[in-house]
Amino acid sequence: MNMIDLKDKKLIKDFKIALKDLEPLVKDPRFLWRGRDLNNFTLRPREVWANWLICVVFRKLHGDDITFMDDNKGDGFLVDKKRRIIIPTEHVCALDIPEAKDLPRGEERIINAIKLKISKGPEYANGKILVVFFDGAGKFYRNKIREAIYRKHNFETVFCVGLLESGEDGYSYAITEFKDSYGDQSITHKVIINKDFDNWDIVQIKQ
Repeated sequence: MNMIDLKDKKLIKDFKIALKDLEPLVKDPRFLWRGRDLNNFTLRPREVWANWLICVVFRKLHGDDITFMDDNKGDGFLVDKKRRIIIPTEHVCALDIPEAKDLPRGEERIINAIKLKISKGPEYANGKILVVFFDGAGKFYRNKIREAIYRKHNFETVFCVGLLESGEDGYSYAITEFKDSYGDQSITHKVIINKDFDNWDIVQIKQ
């Protein structure tokens, strides 16, 4: 964690406006698969989208001082404005892109993506949040993911962000946090985006 002066930093201030701006990128998965240059971000569209989803869950749990900002060298920062703390994020993709049709399903897909980043070593992971962005996994068991990675990495925490449903009625994503502290349990929230992409709801999933 780093404490910084947030003055003049480009933070996401209005999450509803950001959601509407992201709508065409989310609805056309080619942009999430392969990326697209964004006028106001150096991040890939899927990195912006995953950070947005994580932040709306954090804002529900901890208040509206939670947001995120761009990063010219990495995958973005999660920000606590009140405490003036920023945490860098590191993203890994496990999407059903055409070039990766042989990806496994279930928790194996997610575990493999996490292990790919663990293999880069403790210095690479130190002080960062790992974000796994995936689709196509189907049914998975979060306790199996937790067992596979518990105390085997040096990230501050690990988030798995996965598509649940998409269609004319809206979109929904599962956001699961895997903490590495003794006694902490993994928690999953479902973010439900309405069909007009101008509002959302968040519920906890008990599994």
